[in-house]
Amino acid sequence: NTLTKDTKAMRRHHHHTPLPAKLASLLLITGSSILLSADTCEAFPPSLFRKRSTSSLSRASIPLSTFEAIDIFTSVATDSKLRRDKIYRYPTRIYSSSAAVDGSDGEGDEKKKYIRPYLKQLLLLCRPINFPIVFLFHVLGVHRAVEFWKMTMQPVSTSSSSMLLSLLKEPSMIMVLLSLMLVTSTSMITNDYYDARNGVDVVPDDTDKNESIREDYGHYHPLAQGTVPFSVTKTFDSYLYAILLLSSAFVPGSISRLMVIGGAITTYLYTNELKPKTWIKNISCAALVAMSPITSGLAAWKVLRDSTAATAAKVSTSVPYALIFQSPLSYLVLSLFAGIMCREILMDITDCEGDAKAGIQTLPVKYGKEMASTVAMGWSIVACISACGESLVKWVPIGISRLMSMSSGADAMSVTFPAARKLVLSTLGGGLFAQKTYQVWRTKGGDVVLAEKAVRDGLLGVLLVLASFM
Repeated sequence: NTLTKDTKAMRRHHHHTPLPAKLASLLLITGSSILLSADTCEAFPPSLFRKRSTSSLSRASIPLSTFEAIDIFTSVATDSKLRRDKIYRYPTRIYSSSAAVDGSDGEGDEKKKYIRPYLKQLLLLCRPINFPIVFLFHVLGVHRAVEFWKMTMQPVSTSSSSMLLSLLKEPSMIMVLLSLMLVTSTSMITNDYYDARNGVDVVPDDTDKNESIREDYGHYHPLAQGTVPFSVTKTFDSYLYAILLLSSAFVPGSISRLMVIGGAITTYLYTNELKPKTWIKNISCAALVAMSPITSGLAAWKVLRDSTAATAAKVSTSVPYALIFQSPLSYLVLSLFAGIMCREILMDITDCEGDAKAGIQTLPVKYGKEMASTVAMGWSIVACISACGESLVKWVPIGISRLMSMSSGADAMSVTFPAARKLVLSTLGGGLFAQKTYQVWRTKGGDVVLAEKAVRDGLLGVLLVLASFM
């Protein structure tokens, strides 16, 4: 607003409006609301600005925060001293690292000012190994929405597979998947950033042991090791949050959109606000993951409801709560919640020493590793039972009669095969996850390497459980 009001004054002094400075000011003001903190741009070196004439301000102090930088841009239009010296300040590039403010350009640290040299390490910080799991969550949510749609909308001539593929190719559903992946990525980067800055992630003195753990089990902490600057990581994370907020605007359905935005807020608040609180950090992580299929399912329901066929059929516009609470999706959500609770506790066991030094009261820090491993074992049992819950409900009352009817013919076998397949996959997946947790429980949580191995190997069990719901 200041720049707009003083356009005439600037024209009187400079005969034109410095549009690049105006645009840069608007971008900084808008971007400051989505940056990780007010001091994301920790320092602005003199080479940030290109001057058209020299002045007494050429060696002036450089602003140290985003809001001070905004004041510099807005003062171009209002500060009489700047107008009198006829200095044009145009942003040419924004530096991510703390640079010298003594007037030098800091060319020796040129590599630290850009994201590209560290792009590989930054992408690894996003934990791309989690992306297939996120994609499966998304597909499962859409799949359950399609099945529930076919149950409530009779008759539906289109096959479930055709509806599923068409929904997955919808641009709005692609934005849902992108948002879920960005929520996962930002949570990993933000957590690693603050853990390294607060001293939670510490590189062990035994280098050989550390390399072994990192290579075998993916214990990758480039920020703690000093291979990636903090400022570059913060800037990269800011870009991801900006893209996340933009993509959330295209998520269909108000509830799904609020879930995505709520997930983004949770990932930002996690390390500083939620992680230091015992139990709260584990519950928030588990709830965040368990809500992913629901987000995709409700978004898919919104797309189906807004389709031409749905409008012609006069579908109710109410939220399909039965999709969440009266369908197999409820078993999936409960299984995911319990499984992630177990996994988070196991990860707390591996980070117990660093959390204790940083004063983070996790479960193993507050109650001991033995207690934490016992709680993790309990959650793994709950996850296993929940994964098999739908099959058990169907099989226990009539299991004997159906097993006896299998011998009568192939038709009876075809009726029971989907339920049998689901029971086998869910039992194998839940059993594998519980077995890995049991190994940690036997050591009373004392074997950190075994706990790290259980976290990684447990992913196979999660995949089997997810496959059982398809």
